[in-house]
Amino acid sequence: MSTYTGMGLMSGTSLDGLDMCVVEFTGDENCDIWSYRVLETVTVPYDAEWKERLSNVMTLSGLDLIKLHYDYSHFMGRAITKFMKDKNRTQMDFVSSHGHTVFHKPEEGLTFQLGDGEVMASYLKCPLVTNFRVKDVALGGQGAPLAPSGERFLYSSVGLCLNLGGIANVGSRDGKAWDICACNSVLNKLAKISDPAADFDKNGQLAARGQILPDVLASLENLSYYCQPYPKSLGVEWVNSEVWPILDTNKHNVADLARTFVEHVATRIAEACEEGTKHSGVYDPSNPLASLVLSPGKQHGDSRVLITGGGAHNKFLMKHLKEKLKEKLIEVEETDDEVVDFKEAIVFAYLGLRCLMGKENVFASTTGARENGIAGSIHQPALLNPSATSMHSHFRFLMRRQSSLS
Repeated sequence: MSTYTGMGLMSGTSLDGLDMCVVEFTGDENCDIWSYRVLETVTVPYDAEWKERLSNVMTLSGLDLIKLHYDYSHFMGRAITKFMKDKNRTQMDFVSSHGHTVFHKPEEGLTFQLGDGEVMASYLKCPLVTNFRVKDVALGGQGAPLAPSGERFLYSSVGLCLNLGGIANVGSRDGKAWDICACNSVLNKLAKISDPAADFDKNGQLAARGQILPDVLASLENLSYYCQPYPKSLGVEWVNSEVWPILDTNKHNVADLARTFVEHVATRIAEACEEGTKHSGVYDPSNPLASLVLSPGKQHGDSRVLITGGGAHNKFLMKHLKEKLKEKLIEVEETDDEVVDFKEAIVFAYLGLRCLMGKENVFASTTGARENGIAGSIHQPALLNPSATSMHSHFRFLMRRQSSLS
């Protein structure tokens, strides 16, 4: 058995902050079966300036975008340093950073996340992995969602993993996954429009005051994306061009728009989860990965969904979502807040570990790429700790990776 300790960093389109999680992974590298233990967590909230800069990023000039790219890299580097100091943690085996997505247009062959690896590495004493999406897009894939590529190893006991982030996505045990619809990115903005001091609709209180607008709901339900086959993915560009023109705050009450959008999200997610159960297979606790290739069917495990992400704390959304899932005989798997809030950071830490070990970490069945891939750019630390332990952990990754590729 092998044990590695790494840090995962994740920033989503909901702009709530930078999630950071130190995780200990234990596994059998030959059988490729892994478990994890969360050691430390923190969310670094974005202040008003960072929220504004990240919100307006798509309107920047080329030079200003590059400046933001480097500024954000230093922001993350300082956040890592402070986190390590606050937790009295002197060393780790690796850091894995998703970055913050600015552009995601796989149909045009591009995806871009803020966070330069070389700048961040200047703060570190261990290897860093970044840039997880680009290779998959270059291979003809969607480059998203990527979390299901890790969930299939870490959460294989449930049939479905649903993330309620800025954009909601779902993954099934056999690796099928797709972005479902906009979620917190829209609900948070509606809350901000209603109350400039609000960062999100706490417990869905705004939506709970509203009424469903049938015409608006029909327009949302008729968006062409929902008729596309998976694999498929969404970006902020799609939300801005397709969703917001329907949510006319000059014409409609904001609370009514929020209520209507909650209904839309719950409906879309329930439909997606029903589709996902067709691909969730049968769970074999003695061999978790075997469940990935078994025939689908209504058997133990495939009708349970693990719900994580900020939207899982929205009581009004969850009430309506659970009602619709119950109608489709889908059970919600209970979990702790640590998993709810940090699963994406946990998973990206794991994807970084697989990259460093030279193991596939993005799968064609999930993204639609021409082939599976080992995604991620590896950056060497500028501050390598001369201690024997750190040197050993630093080079064992590189030696194992070279061996696997030779």
